[in-house]
Amino acid sequence: MTKWEHTIRQYEGQDFESIRLQCRRERKLFEDPIFPAQLESLSNNYQKLIPNWREIIWKRPYEIVDNPQLIVNGIKRTDPNQGDLGNCWFIAAMSALTQNSTVLKRVIPPDQSFNKDWYAGIFHFRFWRYQQWYDIVIDDRLPYLIKQKRLWGARNLFEINEFWVSLLEKAYAKLNGNYTNLGGGLPVNALTDFTGGIEQRFELKSNLSLTHLHSDDLFDFIKSCIDYGSLIACSINPNKQKLETILSNGLVIGHTYSITNYYILPLTYDNHLRKLSERGLIRFRNPWGNDIEWNGKWSDSDPIWNLLDEKTRKRLSIQRKHDGEFWMSFNDFYKEFDVMEVCHISPDTYDEFGLTIQDSKHHWRMWYVLGSWRAGENSGGSCANSGCRHGCYYWRNPQFVIELTLNRSFNSNRLCMMIIALMQKPIINNSNEQYIQIRLFKIKSNVKICEKKIYKPDEVERIASTGPYVNRREVSLLLKTTTGAYLIVPSMADVDQNCDFLLRIFSQDTTIGRTFVNIFANDNFEDLSRRNLNQQYTISEQTPMNIFFEATHSKEYYKSTDLDEKRIDVIPIRPHRYTYE
Repeated sequence: MTKWEHTIRQYEGQDFESIRLQCRRERKLFEDPIFPAQLESLSNNYQKLIPNWREIIWKRPYEIVDNPQLIVNGIKRTDPNQGDLGNCWFIAAMSALTQNSTVLKRVIPPDQSFNKDWYAGIFHFRFWRYQQWYDIVIDDRLPYLIKQKRLWGARNLFEINEFWVSLLEKAYAKLNGNYTNLGGGLPVNALTDFTGGIEQRFELKSNLSLTHLHSDDLFDFIKSCIDYGSLIACSINPNKQKLETILSNGLVIGHTYSITNYYILPLTYDNHLRKLSERGLIRFRNPWGNDIEWNGKWSDSDPIWNLLDEKTRKRLSIQRKHDGEFWMSFNDFYKEFDVMEVCHISPDTYDEFGLTIQDSKHHWRMWYVLGSWRAGENSGGSCANSGCRHGCYYWRNPQFVIELTLNRSFNSNRLCMMIIALMQKPIINNSNEQYIQIRLFKIKSNVKICEKKIYKPDEVERIASTGPYVNRREVSLLLKTTTGAYLIVPSMADVDQNCDFLLRIFSQDTTIGRTFVNIFANDNFEDLSRRNLNQQYTISEQTPMNIFFEATHSKEYYKSTDLDEKRIDVIPIRPHRYTYE
């Protein structure tokens, strides 16, 4: 058992191997009492949300095909195909997942099959939630349409006796309460649950500049993400057009695609194309897995492919096949798509596989802290202006101080690259998500860094934020900055709200030195946060960082003088704009 496997928590207390062995001894197939083969597992409101619910029964794979297999000829990016459930965002995330074999081994444990000497009607899969990995046990009874004689949910259209797609979808439905809870969502949420990574969202037409990237740099960024093993999805906003409207170019409005590879055209193709972005091609997959594909330049049937040699075409899997996979130029991608979501892989994913130092340079390092906002204590709201409706309690929000230094092997003038991410965890399951934001301040050089200190507005300089407050599970900020001391302030838009959170920092080539956590609390208040910024599975031979943390007990708050003069915007996530069926 690896070091990582010791940290896995059994979901709902179900021990996979114990249950399987018991079923084998008793010569019976497992029937999951927590997620039973009933309509309620499809939906709490199945009569309204599932029009053909009367046609659905539950069948095990061996009742559907003669020779069921969990995996046939390896896991491939073309395996996942969407069923009747409106969850293209999840299917696209599955396709992206297939591009990282290391992560696949974690999500889909290899110790299971339909072999008669092993099979007991039970399987298990693993997902990440709020810094904890869970092992999800399911039985293999799947929703099946009697009249159409096919599975109701996700499946493999090309190898009908392969069932990893259908079973993984069922496990994720169990984690989320039922199947229809997957009907409409954000692909990056699934990618994060697959990996424990940090999400990053790009609005290509509006806020790309907030990410410190320019359009000319975006292809190089995508290339780097794929090289690093990050998982990527993209979509087109519906705006006034109906969801899943098929455009004349073959792309689908309000539909999620996975990005699975890139290719850089050689200069010999066209020596006038000097920039990488001009020579860049990107490979996509439509989770429908059919003939609804891009039909413009570099599409499957475009004769322009004949300009490349046969060996290159074969390596890029160029074929006229109705499988939902196609290529586009980067420039066409940037023109046609509105949103790109990236999940950067957590370094602990690679730790268990014993990466070498050379390998480790291709991945991120991470630190994290579990914290909370509490009404009347440290939930200070959004506004730092004098005369606001909150009375300017912003500076009562939790404060996290970090000092950034570069690894000794790098030039001192080099900028530090890092991602700061804030993930909320509602106190009550399935409650509405709060509007959240991170602001990053640089502590002025004349200010002393010490413990038990709450920083005032005139001691810091605001340098970045995650943008307007938004009701998403996670928000993140990517930036390149100089070494020095920084103040991170996570906050909610409204004052005096209760919510737990996870704050994470991913960095490249960066060492975090002294770290302080300052949290307001009453003397009698039991702070639920772990006041500690933990370094988790650092993949480099460096001395572990020193961690200092203190809770600051104070009822004082500070009013801003000239900071944040503009009103703090709050942007709601609306299903018609940001979630995809």
